[in-house]
Amino acid sequence: MQKLIPICLFLWFLAPLTGSEVTALGEGISPEATESVRRAAAKEKLKKDPQSVVLYAMGLCCPSCAIGVRKKVSKLDFVDRSRFNQGVELDTKTQLVTVATSVAKQVDFKSLSLAIEDAGYDPVRSYHLENGELLHTSLAAD
Repeated sequence: MQKLIPICLFLWFLAPLTGSEVTALGEGISPEATESVRRAAAKEKLKKDPQSVVLYAMGLCCPSCAIGVRKKVSKLDFVDRSRFNQGVELDTKTQLVTVATSVAKQVDFKSLSLAIEDAGYDPVRSYHLENGELLHTSLAAD
């Protein structure tokens, strides 16, 4: 399946090359974070809320584009919609999606990855804590 580049990435790359018109459209767009920054943020999020799942969604760089991720992910049956914003917290600075999970339901990473893909982003990896150490699992499709 061929992915389309989200419009926010297009604007982020185009903004420095053009006048203020496109720059104004691209305001609020975050560049892709480094993996070390992303890992530190994921560890902090998981320590603060261990009943959640944190995923890296490549290309998630502006608040407007992130709305689609929230709409798709919040519909999944294992999401606790009473927490965060409809069960989903989006951090465009680190490209992390934090999902509040229900204690009574098992997280289905395949459906979570598909929901992120349906919103137009690439789910790259999930993060979890094990004995205080941050570990990750690849979500890349085979």
